[in-house]
Amino acid sequence: MMISTSSPIIRTGVVVFLALLVVLSFNAVKPIAVGSATGVVMNLPSSFGPFQGRDVPLSEGERVVLPKDTKIIKKNYNDPSGDIVNAQIVLSGAEKRSIHRPELCLPAQGWSITSRATRPVQLADGRSISVMEDTITREVEVSPGVSKPLTSLFCYWFIGDGTTTSSHVMRVFLTSWDRVVHGKNHRWAYAAVSAPVLQGFQPGGRDLEGTRKLVNDFIGQLAPSIMKK
Repeated sequence: MMISTSSPIIRTGVVVFLALLVVLSFNAVKPIAVGSATGVVMNLPSSFGPFQGRDVPLSEGERVVLPKDTKIIKKNYNDPSGDIVNAQIVLSGAEKRSIHRPELCLPAQGWSITSRATRPVQLADGRSISVMEDTITREVEVSPGVSKPLTSLFCYWFIGDGTTTSSHVMRVFLTSWDRVVHGKNHRWAYAAVSAPVLQGFQPGGRDLEGTRKLVNDFIGQLAPSIMKK
């Protein structure tokens, strides 16, 4: 049984841990190593199995809102069968506000989040990670004056130096713990892979479960190439 990281028990436990860290921080004498170590490789392949990728430029909002030293790469992938997958990596700079929960920006792009769940993903190199899966919807115009709801799966996970997590709360906890206990300052990144549910939009389009398998398989192949450890 999976326990949501948004449950009251988990939130209470995290608050207690963070409170303990605040107390410990007053007695910590170890200097914080700022450093530039990251756990991610900032590269998305131009081709990926049957998929061909093309670069996606930064949006005007990303250029204006994010700190200038934030690094972002994005690609859209298409295969001959009509599948579409979008991938991106965001690497924080000196300011930690570079990294945030995608749930904060998805609504600004017109998406409504209808459900959230933590999913395990088996990687091609034998490792396993957890990703956060948001099921999102928005209206799209299919013909002049005619719109219909499009569902998409948006999966993401945070990558630190030697660690990963699907939880924003856990990322904050790990950041605080490593700063206080190990004198280490994570330069976090997050990776995201998404795909639209094309059933009803194109002949032979995948349904929700088929799209989920597509995204999981894509992450399973992609993650080992962008995660250092």
